Parts: sequence; structure tokens; C-alpha cells
Amino acid sequence: MKAPEVKKLIERLIIFFVGIPVVLALVWLPYIRHLPLNIAIFGVSAFAAYELSLMFGTNGQTLPRPLLMALTPLVPLAEYLNVIFGLDYLSTIALVLASFVIFAVEIFTAKEFAMSNARIARSLCVVLYAGFLPSFITRISGMEDSFPKLATFLVLVFISDSAAWLFGMIFGKSNRGVVLASPNKSVAGFFGAFLGSFVFAVIMTRLVFAKEFASLTIAKTAVLSVCVCAAAIIGDLAESVFKRSAEVKDSGNVVLGRGGVLDSVDSVFMAAPFYYFLIFLLFK
Repeated sequence: MKAPEVKKLIERLIIFFVGIPVVLALVWLPYIRHLPLNIAIFGVSAFAAYELSLMFGTNGQTLPRPLLMALTPLVPLAEYLNVIFGLDYLSTIALVLASFVIFAVEIFTAKEFAMSNARIARSLCVVLYAGFLPSFITRISGMEDSFPKLATFLVLVFISDSAAWLFGMIFGKSNRGVVLASPNKSVAGFFGAFLGSFVFAVIMTRLVFAKEFASLTIAKTAVLSVCVCAAAIIGDLAESVFKRSAEVKDSGNVVLGRGGVLDSVDSVFMAAPFYYFLIFLLFK
């Protein structure tokens, strides 16, 4: 193994054994419907908006970055207020308001309109990707037995990502390049992601939180793990497309061994809505 690969391995192990327990500790704190976790979501949403708008701005334009960083966390914040006070549709109102502001700012501040479509589309994408998608984690925090559900969700996504990387590193050297957006991804890595997700789904729902997930059959557990893993993979690949279009290697450099904040949460963001709706469907 080459020196850069060893360095990458050490950094990934540090994040796995330190970063993941920290995140799960935030989930474990139950105060006011997981307020510590939701505060972290608001911050991550704002920072993800910064990194995404920065990538979009490398070969085009968006609306002012501070504006997008302020608008994006409004959606998960509104959803948290809905969880606390039962204010239905508040997150939808926040999303509509953010869209209204984006349109209004473009209408009244643009000096020319050749790039207006691109600015509006990119700005809306920032709010949807970095604000609306993570708001589903906040919705899960308002569910009954929220800690087991949140912990299971995060473990499935983290294990899926880690298993994909491990299987790809060990078995994937001869079967890479299957996805043009991310040539280092391998068939072995995808197999490892689905296998790891299923194994840990069984562990979490049959052993760790057997009481809370008693109504889930093995078949339902398999559906849950496969769908969450598939969404996590698409989230990772979608961000790879963003980076390739912007011609950057990482979304930032603030997370050890990962790159930017968006590099670390892309899978979580995309998988959250799928997990949220599957929980409703499968438990029924």
C-alpha cells in the first residue's frame, strides 16, 4: 500500500472511530426533541450551502452566497418548529419563502439577465439539496422512538459508505470505472455497500433495538437497507457530478480524510427522505 493510501486509511479510521461516535452522541441527547442534533443540522445545512454555491460559482453564477447560507437552514429550522409546536406545513412555507426571496432578489438586483436562469436554478438547487433534504432528519427526530430510528439511519448510511470504500480498496482494483462520474467507484464497492447495509440493518433492528423494531420482518429490513443504501450511493454520486462540473476534487478541506462538509453528508442528505417515508410504510 502506497504512502498516500496509508495516510488516507488512517484518516478514515480516525473519522470512523471518533467522528461517528460524536454524531451518535448528538443523536442520543434527547433534550427538546434532539435540540443538539438539530442545531448541528442547521449549521451543517448553512455550511453545505456555502460549499455547494462555491462549486456552482466556479463556472457560473449564483445569488450572493451569504443570502443562500441564510435561506437554506430556514427549511430544517421551520421543520424543527413544526416538531416542537405542531405547526403543520411550516417547512413548506419556509421553502416557498426562500424561493420567493430568490426570485425577488434576481428580479430587482440583476444588471443583466443573460445568466438569470442559471442563477435562479442553481440557487434553488442549493436550498433544496442543502436545506430541504436534511429537514427529513429533523422530521425523524419528532417521531416516537426517535433515538433508535435516528441511530439506525445514521449507522446504515455510515456503514454503507465505509463498506463500499473497504470492499473497493481490497477487491475493486480490477472492476473500477463503472460510473463515469466517479471512476474510482467499483462493482466490489457497490456490493460491499449493500452487504454492509443489510448486515447492520439486521443487527440494529434484531439485536440493538429489537423492541422498537419488533414489527419489522427480515423482508422489510432488507427493503429498508437496500433503499437507504441505494439513495446514499446516488447522493454520493450526485455530489461527484457537482464536483466534476466545477472541476474541483473536494467540496472543501475542513473534514479530516473526507474533504468538505458536503463530502461527508451528501449520502446522509439524499438517504434521509427515503428512510423517513419507508419508516412510515414499513411500520404500517
